[in-house]
Amino acid sequence: MKRLIAIAALAGLSATAASAADMTAPVAGSAYDWSGFYAGAHIGVANSHIKAMDTQQPDGGFFTDIITPGGPGSDFGFSDTNIAGGAHIGYQSQWNQIVFGGEATWTATGIDKTITSPYFPDSDTETAKLKHYATVVGRVGYAFDRFMVYAKGGYAGGEVSFNAHDCCYVDRGVSYDQSGWQNGYAVGAGIDYALTDKLILGIDYTHIDLGSKTGTGPNVYDDNGEHGNNPETFKIRARADAVMARLSYKFGN
Repeated sequence: MKRLIAIAALAGLSATAASAADMTAPVAGSAYDWSGFYAGAHIGVANSHIKAMDTQQPDGGFFTDIITPGGPGSDFGFSDTNIAGGAHIGYQSQWNQIVFGGEATWTATGIDKTITSPYFPDSDTETAKLKHYATVVGRVGYAFDRFMVYAKGGYAGGEVSFNAHDCCYVDRGVSYDQSGWQNGYAVGAGIDYALTDKLILGIDYTHIDLGSKTGTGPNVYDDNGEHGNNPETFKIRARADAVMARLSYKFGN
């Protein structure tokens, strides 16, 4: 999946560069030219919204038997705000005051939230994490000389994990684990300012929706203290909102 993202990013950036190569009109209304390749780093905070929903009838599982799968009370909710940061690379071209291009990013996060089960608070805990995410987006901006405002949208993917742990049933702990790559979309906006002809400082907001993914894992113990015959199945939905400070280096002119 990561290789696919890299290929998609390179293809998108190459297509943008090829289209821009045919344009010879001068930049009007903006003394600073935003055109060219750039790369840099970003750091900030991300707020997650992760939900793990039980989709089948529990049998000695992490929910009581009175809970209807997929109904009210059949999900665990996780919200966490934590530090995030990573790297980005892109290309853009300016036509009069309009700036357009493509960008790929990779961001690691410290999002890691553990809650106590409302059904078995003395024994069960649940944990959700958003380990990292990547985006490949198109950007359209409007330049005011060295200032530029922009909007963006495109693909987002990230690694999301969920763990449910029964620490104390008949003195034996057992866990359900689900971790994998989830695909979705990213939209956002930001402001860039050219400190010099090469260095660009920016503030960026991104909303990431990673959709949902269903996985099946081992059940906890049945009432007789043996492993259950029915495995646990959870549907994991993940979203996040991130605000980043960015520093980029523009290559070329």
